[in-house]
Amino acid sequence: KGLTAAGHRVVSSAPDKFTPDTLLVIWNRYSGNHTIANQVERGGGKVIVAENGYLGRGGTSPKFDVHPNGPQPHHYYSLSLGFHNDDTRIRESDTDRWATLDVEIKPWREGGDYVLVCPNRSFGVPGRSMPEDWAKDTAKRLEKFTTLPVRIRKHPGNDAPKHTLQHDLAGAAGVVVWTSSCGIHALAEGIPVICEAPFWICKSTTVTQSTLMALASENSHDLALDRDAALRRMAWAQWTCAEIATGEPFKWLLQ
Repeated sequence: KGLTAAGHRVVSSAPDKFTPDTLLVIWNRYSGNHTIANQVERGGGKVIVAENGYLGRGGTSPKFDVHPNGPQPHHYYSLSLGFHNDDTRIRESDTDRWATLDVEIKPWREGGDYVLVCPNRSFGVPGRSMPEDWAKDTAKRLEKFTTLPVRIRKHPGNDAPKHTLQHDLAGAAGVVVWTSSCGIHALAEGIPVICEAPFWICKSTTVTQSTLMALASENSHDLALDRDAALRRMAWAQWTCAEIATGEPFKWLLQ
């Protein structure tokens, strides 16, 4: 619906030749999708990558919002040009999309009982996907820099968590992620976040506090200093089903 409304002719099978007019829309960029995406880009075309949204209305998790009854008009999905979870190509506007999420940005937390490590699943684009043993290796490195206990929250796609994310964030002094959206929830809760991936939706403006700088290894990437800007930029990287159906997100991404 959305692509048609935006003026595109939609086909379900790949053409014999990719040209600068080709637009590929895929669900995440891994395995065969990544191969086709590379071919499209080599032909001069564009790739839009869809995935679960980052943060739902009221602070919910979009992936789990859809589970009871399927996608609804108000549910969020991310749409990005080139790669999912990458903030380097986000376009912005004076319009405040963050306000529509109705999520309170809480004051920075002081103290905490443990450091929480939140891994992704270790598959995806080469050079961007999380190393298979990243969570365990990160926990070992953190234990050298902090006296706080280090806890690993396993990815819910691999292991059903014993507690909700809100429960696990409740006592956290800091959160360390690869590119997990748990970090976005943590930022909104006022919990400092360290991101170790080269790209992340809040990467360029992830916030930390001096009390947590010692938790970062020498190989951690630099962290910038504006949490509000990070979350407001993130809001331009996800769209509701109703918005997608109008075609406006595709026009926005491609103009």
